[in-house]
Amino acid sequence: MRSALLSKSQLGSSSLCDLWPFGSRRRKNKRLLCFSLVVYWILAPGLIASAAQVSDHPKKLIEYGWDVPTPAQIQQEVKQMEKRPFDGVIFRLNGGHNAFVTNRLETGKFTEDAHILRQLRFERFTDNFVLIWGSPPAGFDWFSDQQWSAIEANAKLLVEVARNGNIRGICFDPEPYEYSLWDYAKQPRTNVHNFAEYRKKVRQRGTQLMRAFEKKLPGATILTFFHVSLYDRLADVPEAERTQRLAHERWGLMPDFFIGMLEGASPKARFIDGNENAYYYTTREQYFRAYHAIRQRALNLVPLALRDKYERQVQVGQALYVDQNFALRQPNPEKYLSFRMTPEERAQWFEHNTYWALYTTDEYVWCYSERMNWWKDQTPAGLEAAIVNARQKLTDRKPLGFDIEPLLESVKKR
Repeated sequence: MRSALLSKSQLGSSSLCDLWPFGSRRRKNKRLLCFSLVVYWILAPGLIASAAQVSDHPKKLIEYGWDVPTPAQIQQEVKQMEKRPFDGVIFRLNGGHNAFVTNRLETGKFTEDAHILRQLRFERFTDNFVLIWGSPPAGFDWFSDQQWSAIEANAKLLVEVARNGNIRGICFDPEPYEYSLWDYAKQPRTNVHNFAEYRKKVRQRGTQLMRAFEKKLPGATILTFFHVSLYDRLADVPEAERTQRLAHERWGLMPDFFIGMLEGASPKARFIDGNENAYYYTTREQYFRAYHAIRQRALNLVPLALRDKYERQVQVGQALYVDQNFALRQPNPEKYLSFRMTPEERAQWFEHNTYWALYTTDEYVWCYSERMNWWKDQTPAGLEAAIVNARQKLTDRKPLGFDIEPLLESVKKR
C-alpha cells in the first residue's frame, strides 16, 4: 500500500540513506540497504499491482440484484447476458427459492426449471450460484423438528434442481424478510429456553442445513453475504460480555448458525464471506481491514476446535453496491454522497471500489444493484466502463492510478 511508503514531500532534501539509524556502524550494509530501499520505492506500485494477481484462484465478479434472472430468462437472453463484464450470475428458480418456508415445496413446480437448466450452455458465465433464502414466516420455531424436516427437504430439492445447470455453488441469503429468526427476544419460547439453549439449537440447525446442502452437492461452495465476521467488533470482548451483548442483538443468533454450518461441512466444502458492509466503503484501507477482520479477528468468534477448519474453508469475498455509487438509493437519494457527483465522478468512484474489491478478495466479488437492470440495458452512464477499466488494470498488473479520497472530500463540501 502506498500509504505505508514515504512520499517525496516527506523525504524533502534528505536521502533514504540519511534515514538509516545505524549509519556509523556498518557503512557497507548501510549502502546496500539504501540501494534496496530506493529500488523498492521506485518499483512499489508495480509490485503492489503484481501482488493482486497472486492467488490460488482467478478473481471473479458475480452479478446479483433485483434483476435476478430465472433459468427461463437466462435461456432466452444468455448471449446478451454474457456480454456483460461478469464471470457468473446468482439466479433463482422459478418454482421457488426460499428453503425456510415451513411447509414442503412442491416438486412439480420445478419441472420446467430442471428441464431448462439441463439445456443451458454458457461460454463466459462459468461461476453461477443458485439463490436460496433462509427467511421463514411468522410462527417459525427453531425447536420444531417438524418444521425443520420441511426446511431440510426444501434445501435438498432446490439444490437438486439447480445442479441440472452445473452450478458453481449456493448463494445462501439469511436475511429475515418476514420473521426475525436471529433475534433471541423475538423467539416464541424464550420463557422456556434461555439464550444458551437457543444458541445450541441454532448451531445444530446450521449443521443440519449444511449436510442437507451437501447431500445433493458434495463439497459445496456457499456464498453468504456475511459470515461470523459481521460481529468482528466483539472479537476482543470477553466471552461472558459477548454472550450478553449477542442476546440483545438483532442478528445475535446468526454466528452460531454459521458455526454449525462450518461444523457440519465436509473437508471439501468452503464458504465465501461476502462482506456486505463493503457496500459503503470509501477508501482502499477499508478493504484491507475487512480482509484482516475475516481472516484473523473473526477467529476469536469461532470455537477453538473449529479454528483450523475456519482458516482452511472460509474465504474472503467483497461486495459492490451500484445504487450507493450512482445516486440510485431510495428514499431520499439526496442524503448520499453520489447525489452531488457528476456522472464521471460516480463512475470513477465505482472503478476505485471495483479495483480494490477484486484486489482484496480471495476469489469472489458480488456486484449488487436494485434500481437498474443489467439485462434490460438499464444501467447508469459509465458503470460498465468503470468495471471493465478496473478489471483490465488488474489483468495487466497495473496500479489503479488514482486516489479517490480527494474527490470524496471535495464532494462533501459541495
